[in-house]
Amino acid sequence: MALSKIQAESMNLADTYAFSGTVSGTSVAGSAAFSARNSGGSWTTVADGSLVVFNNDSTGDNFDTDNCFNTSTYKFTAPATGVYIFWYHVYTANSDTTNAFGFLKNSSKLAMNAVASQHFTFRHSDTTDHMQTTSVIVPLSSGDTMGVCGTNAPTSDYYQGHTAWGGCRLA
Repeated sequence: MALSKIQAESMNLADTYAFSGTVSGTSVAGSAAFSARNSGGSWTTVADGSLVVFNNDSTGDNFDTDNCFNTSTYKFTAPATGVYIFWYHVYTANSDTTNAFGFLKNSSKLAMNAVASQHFTFRHSDTTDHMQTTSVIVPLSSGDTMGVCGTNAPTSDYYQGHTAWGGCRLA
């Protein structure tokens, strides 16, 4: 159906229309959504630049709508180029005075800070258990990966059972 005919006549939604070409204006917001946690229930450590273990995206309220999160590598893989949001909360301390976490994009710490350590969350000189929480909006290309990593040398502690992360595509 030609554009001039659509403008000149009203469309009957009961009719069947065949379209070819590119469809624009479709929404991708909320696609590639996931929430993952660790199925363990004990304290563990993560080395600076190493990934925090999230091996469960299917128990309780955890999910992976488009199979973009890998429970073996602990990484999210962007299915398409776009803008994404990610969040995490990490229960940490276990009598350790310094714990810090951030995001790993592909094989490098996500560099959005002026300091080399690239902490997104950091707590120093406090052994009280606490939750570290953050979120980030980041552009990704198709095939880019994201994960949560330790950003404190030599290690950071976290409690597996109270730690989770997730995200989705915004645009």
